[in-house]
Amino acid sequence: MSPARPPVVLLCGGLGLRQRSHGDDLPKPLRPLPDGRPLILHVLDYYRAFGLDEFVLCLGYGAAAVGDLLRRAFPGAASAITNGPGLFRLAAPVVSLTLVDSGVRAGKCQRLRDARPHIGDRRFLLGYADVLSDLDLNHLLRTHEAAGGMVTLTVTQVRSPYGLVTIGRGTLVSGFAEKPVQPGLVSAGYFACEPALFQELSPELSLEREILPRLAARGQLHAFRHSGLWLALDTLKDFAAVEALVTREGCAWLTPV
Repeated sequence: MSPARPPVVLLCGGLGLRQRSHGDDLPKPLRPLPDGRPLILHVLDYYRAFGLDEFVLCLGYGAAAVGDLLRRAFPGAASAITNGPGLFRLAAPVVSLTLVDSGVRAGKCQRLRDARPHIGDRRFLLGYADVLSDLDLNHLLRTHEAAGGMVTLTVTQVRSPYGLVTIGRGTLVSGFAEKPVQPGLVSAGYFACEPALFQELSPELSLEREILPRLAARGQLHAFRHSGLWLALDTLKDFAAVEALVTREGCAWLTPV
């Protein structure tokens, strides 16, 4: 990581309905992995392993509970309300956290706009707080700087959740592949961004459906390919798969801080 370490903006305010069973209102960032530590602490540790220590967390659903957890996780931190009930900061010897609560219904563009005062005119990393990976952030930043665009997003390949059937002549099955790696690329939820991105944001727009396609059309969006570990915790099934991985192999996305 370069001496000018970028701040990290984490999107962790969604409802996470695909993660919730009947009667379960636990915010996704607070779901524990088999080691007993909540997901958000694993995500923070991953970034901290690269020497990153300044975070802006964009909160919504379960914001108060996430804040309480972070106060307990960093007991030596001094906390302060700096701009009303939707914002407070935690400052500890090892990390600086700014928590911005945009409300439950805010979209990603609104959450990012609310994070802007804490980023200023600096380059920053943007990530989703429900993804785990062994992505090399140093490599991502070098690729972004060399590309010279406004945003560089990480892309990866994923396995199909279903078996792929190939049909030949008539009704004859000519091939079958169980959950193959799909040829297309998906956004992996890790971005390197220039502060000019904030100028593109509007609360009524979708980051993925409108903002990023506009940047691509203008030649301002680049891609960084990642072929290693990538775990998206969108559903209870995904979470169960990660639990099994941790039990079997440990936390493969972490290196010592």
